[in-house]
Amino acid sequence: MPSKNWPGIILIMATLLVISACGFKPVYKTTDNKTYELLQKIELAPPCTIEGAEFYNQLKNIIPPTSLHANYILESKLQFTQDFSIIQRNSDVLREIVTLKVSYTLKEKMTGKTITSGKFTRLSSNNTSFSPYENLNKNQQTLTNLAIISAEEVRNRIILYIENSPK
Repeated sequence: MPSKNWPGIILIMATLLVISACGFKPVYKTTDNKTYELLQKIELAPPCTIEGAEFYNQLKNIIPPTSLHANYILESKLQFTQDFSIIQRNSDVLREIVTLKVSYTLKEKMTGKTITSGKFTRLSSNNTSFSPYENLNKNQQTLTNLAIISAEEVRNRIILYIENSPK
């Protein structure tokens, strides 16, 4: 007797077939890959500010562990700015806008020569409330999210540079 689950099984198998046929592949693999090996040779410079700690921790988590002999050093600078925007006229409803400006430089450790560098800006916002504690929590969560997203952006830009650099 045929099972009632066959349409679901066929749908799952068809989905897997389509996904594998589209040529999806990971950005870098952990085995025998030039990108992974070069990422292992990058040492992260510690952050200069308290706000940069979350950014630094995220980079430590998403970049492979540094080998004993790091050839490159990644320096980054973060600048957070905050501004308010009134949503409703003659009321206390405000929206806090947080901007993160990131600049990064990948340098050779021995010579100090710049390999690649870049700058970008990330923007986020949150509603304020009457509770100072709640505002502080919302603001901290917004800063954390921006730092995590920015760390992944830096890693992706370095990977793109490695992948597109002349062999």
